[in-house]
Amino acid sequence: MFPKILIYVLVLLGLTSCSQPKPFHPEQSWQHFVQTVEDNYAYLDTAPVDWPALKAYYAEQAKQVNSEAELVDLLQVVKQFFMDPHFNVGPLNADDFSVTPTGSDIWATQVDGVYVIERIKAESAAASSQLQVGQRIVAIDGHTIEANIAKVFGETDSPLSNAHKLWAVNVALGGLRNGARTIDIEAADGVVQKVHLAATYEAINKLKEQSALVVKEFGSIGYIRFNNNLGNSQTVDAFHEAITALSDTQGLIIDLRNTPSGGNTGVAEPILGHFVTEKSAYQKYRVQTAQQHYTEAPLQTAFVTPTAPYYAKPFVVLAGRWTGSMGEGMTIGFDALGAKAIIGQPMADLLGGINQFTLPDSAITLELGFERLYHVNGTFREDFVPQAPTPCDRQGEQGCDAELVEALRILVNSPESELY
Repeated sequence: MFPKILIYVLVLLGLTSCSQPKPFHPEQSWQHFVQTVEDNYAYLDTAPVDWPALKAYYAEQAKQVNSEAELVDLLQVVKQFFMDPHFNVGPLNADDFSVTPTGSDIWATQVDGVYVIERIKAESAAASSQLQVGQRIVAIDGHTIEANIAKVFGETDSPLSNAHKLWAVNVALGGLRNGARTIDIEAADGVVQKVHLAATYEAINKLKEQSALVVKEFGSIGYIRFNNNLGNSQTVDAFHEAITALSDTQGLIIDLRNTPSGGNTGVAEPILGHFVTEKSAYQKYRVQTAQQHYTEAPLQTAFVTPTAPYYAKPFVVLAGRWTGSMGEGMTIGFDALGAKAIIGQPMADLLGGINQFTLPDSAITLELGFERLYHVNGTFREDFVPQAPTPCDRQGEQGCDAELVEALRILVNSPESELY
């Protein structure tokens, strides 16, 4: 009997030992983070950071953390210095900022030392409010601009450039994940107004209940807008139906301005295939690994093959601040495949094709652009900027979509007054 009891006790001791949490070593996890970035991030050499100084500063900060959750918070501050929406640290919680650009509907710029609204996302909480382009932003969620910048960057003593400060303002404008927001703006008469906004994700979530595409005709010109669904395989079938229905149009507008969440090549390539009659290049790339820096990797080419029906008429693409990741890839792809014009504003600059990494002995995840992406002409994807539209002639009219008007003007070669 004794041996059996002894064995049973030893088994229980073994199980108890196995169930004990592993000790947390913040300095070791910090080193794993640094190594993962240096081995895999194909945009480190062009990042807007002094990487040696930044990692030295935060190596000291990492020594002060007491838990994995605290280290995640620290790494989320570090990643803000890169100003790359594709560079993410998880797991996320309710106290984290919304992910840019999906969780964003206002974009600010700096003019004469103050921050003003530059863009408002269509069909968003901000778009249905009294906010207007050009208004000065005074406060966000009851805190000054300076306090919001400090919050985004974790009260860092590391120097912040003007670009970093602007980035922080835009992150803060998106609010916390799934949290409502309050924006104080100064009107033209100098009066400060408080604007209450729903969480940014609410508008994105509503899109899931809508059709994959918005399909219209403006006279002889067809129009297809994507509803942030470049990761949904059903979008391929929806586009096939749309392009078939618009086959008799004399031109086509493809609107990628609401694709902030990106997608995948399994959706993008069959759609691009409707605009080629033979295998054609639409993008180039280099892959970085721990064994090979991207600059030493071969430059590879991504191709599309024909998809029926072929659309042979002229087409124009609309892109802008909420065109992200695969949306950006499709934009430069359409440009390579012969778009008559790419109209809009600078895109979201989600850098690279991403991969997810988990730090050893932790639940901390990193998303990094390990695949350096290029236009077929060899320039970096992030350097591509759409052609800015001509301002609408109808001064003062609300809701004038200058980019759509410009696209119609290009396709039908008519003055604006004849387009509606």
